[in-house]
Amino acid sequence: MAEIYLLALCLQIFIAPVLYLLGYSVMGHLNLVCVLAYAVALRLHRHLWVALALGVKLGAFLLLLIYGALVLGSDSGVVYCLLFAEVELMLADLRRRTKLLLTAGLATLALGLADLPRLNSPPLGFEAHLLENFVLVAVFVMLCMVILRMLTITDRHEYRYRRDAMHDSLTLVLNRRAIFDKASAYWRQQTAFAMILVDADHFKEINDNFGHTAGDAVLHHLAGVLRDALRGEDDVGRVGGEEFLLLLPETSISEAVTVSERIRVRLARRPCQFGGQLMPVTLSMGIACADEGDKLQSIIELADRRLYAAKSAGRNQVVAEGHVESANSRNAGRLSRGVKDALQSEDG
Repeated sequence: MAEIYLLALCLQIFIAPVLYLLGYSVMGHLNLVCVLAYAVALRLHRHLWVALALGVKLGAFLLLLIYGALVLGSDSGVVYCLLFAEVELMLADLRRRTKLLLTAGLATLALGLADLPRLNSPPLGFEAHLLENFVLVAVFVMLCMVILRMLTITDRHEYRYRRDAMHDSLTLVLNRRAIFDKASAYWRQQTAFAMILVDADHFKEINDNFGHTAGDAVLHHLAGVLRDALRGEDDVGRVGGEEFLLLLPETSISEAVTVSERIRVRLARRPCQFGGQLMPVTLSMGIACADEGDKLQSIIELADRRLYAAKSAGRNQVVAEGHVESANSRNAGRLSRGVKDALQSEDG
């Protein structure tokens, strides 16, 4: 609404000299009153006096319209300006009952203006015709600008809602549900892929020694390192507190190992800094490929077993082979449930 008030203010400033040039001095004076009223309404709105701001703005605007209809007549197109008043009313933060009552009032006013007698004849035919066309063009321009702005805001909010629904708010990578949906889509389409399960080593110590704010900074930094090390078609998602899952389509085990080692090197070269202090952290990774199991759950469980094998072997390393028959970790069940949920949602 503040943008609408500002837009109307600019338009009224532009209209004022036109009215004076065409000989409608009283309408020009009323137009300047509108300019002042719009400025007051804008200030009231910014101080959250929403209803009062709308009342001041529409009051001045309707005064100008009524006088314009008296001078120019009901067939001049002035009545169409009430359409813009209706748009402002519908966009205002008012109760629905209030909006309906005020809409009925605007409709009644429009019918009344259609039957108002003229105060006098227009100065000259050319000037009156020019003003009529100018008023109609101004109404269309205002409505067009308001609708375009509304569409822009709607598109922006829709994009934000979709992004928030699919992305982790802290790290800005895909969230747990979204990355599992990606994995299940690859599986159903029989797309060859490798997955890398990544876990930050000794992350609890960072939270304990430096606080959770420092831990959040480390996670955000890790997510950035992971994104920068991947291709455009690869995906990274956060599947746990300090655990990430990377999906690499059309990637072999050896290529996934190369990617994992590149991530470790980049992280060593770019350690996280927080509050002027280095927060060095290493990563343990487990890799599995789509052709290593008959179910998607078994693939991610294999990657999880290899991740924990990397941790058991001393951390800060990559495991991409073996451990097919090893027992699952306690974390594997949580990961498997996430994959099952993604598969069931696609079936639905």
